[in-house]
Amino acid sequence: MNELKSRGVEDVLIAVVDGLKGFPEAITAVFPQAQVQTCVVHLIRHSLAFVSYKDRKSVAAALKNIYKAKDADAAKAALEDFAESPWGRKYPAIAQSWRRNWPEVIPFKVTDATHSWRNFRRTGQD
Repeated sequence: MNELKSRGVEDVLIAVVDGLKGFPEAITAVFPQAQVQTCVVHLIRHSLAFVSYKDRKSVAAALKNIYKAKDADAAKAALEDFAESPWGRKYPAIAQSWRRNWPEVIPFKVTDATHSWRNFRRTGQD
């Protein structure tokens, strides 16, 4: 992060990370205003690590209600619905993991709606 700053990066608004330990802290140490977002794909993969192979498609479909919710409140309600569902009761570690990581899960749901999700997925290559 220090190298990025020394190369002229003045600010980072949002950073999407894959769960690497210490990386969120490294980002906010150099760019204190940055919001750190856990990569949803990595969170889903981590969640499915708790799930038997035969249940994975169904559990993955149930998790969509959380990360496809229209806003942060709806996402939180969907998480609680999942936790109380048969899948949530069968695999309680999933909801526990999402709750534990919630501050890093939810930033994209509270970002100004005028910014499209597509912009968050940009790689800088047009």
